[in-house]
Amino acid sequence: MLEHCRVVLVGPMFGGNVGASARAIKNTGLGGMHLVAPIYEDDNEALKFSHGAEEILEQAPRQETLVEAIESCTRVVGFTVRQRHRRSFSALRDFAREWVENALNAGGPPRTALLFGRERDGLSNEELDHCTDLVWIPSSPDHPSYNLAQAVLLAGYELLAARLELDPDTPPLRPRMTKRPSPAPMADAKDMDELLAHLRAAFLAIGYTHPHTVEAMVRSWHEMFARAGLHRREAAMIRGLAQQILWSAQFLPEEVRPRPRPPGD
Repeated sequence: MLEHCRVVLVGPMFGGNVGASARAIKNTGLGGMHLVAPIYEDDNEALKFSHGAEEILEQAPRQETLVEAIESCTRVVGFTVRQRHRRSFSALRDFAREWVENALNAGGPPRTALLFGRERDGLSNEELDHCTDLVWIPSSPDHPSYNLAQAVLLAGYELLAARLELDPDTPPLRPRMTKRPSPAPMADAKDMDELLAHLRAAFLAIGYTHPHTVEAMVRSWHEMFARAGLHRREAAMIRGLAQQILWSAQFLPEEVRPRPRPPGD
């Protein structure tokens, strides 16, 4: 459905915005990109920012006039922060829901151009005259204009979200699953004995506990590890920490080294 929405960038000035827009188009399933009189020169920057959507960028037609880019479209949607008198003006989310509902009820989506203007001053009045719809993206009044690529991403996201909500035939989207790690072996009794011996030595080396209290301290740690159920890898990690403590303890200044307690203390 959303492949019937093409993104038209008018006079884009920066290759990074064009590349990032291509990535947003692929992220949200929109139907490609047209470039009208682009003035950016750094194709490498555009390619770098497209990251994974290089084909969207490479296949984007370049046209000299806006009419060429929208000639086959029945809806032309201009994104602007400037409301015009005697023209309907919709918030992006409202437009997205209306577009999807219309596509579902009319028996098919209309061929649509999502029109975005220049980074510096947006779409001109003459360009807005070609639009059947005007859409604005809500923002803080302190800074109402969005970066070009961000605006393309927001438009695609809202259309995608509306389709997921309203179209019962939309395949459900789920987070990408990473490869499930192989089962890790649990630490056995030998692993735990070696771990506790390392901790006992480390505690004494830095004065964390005293010789007459160290066994009670180690027993408490053992109980905690038993509740946690350590894997062998985790036990090795803690032993590595204890080993580093022992190595560092030999460099402690004399005045802070632990001193043996006198008998009877």
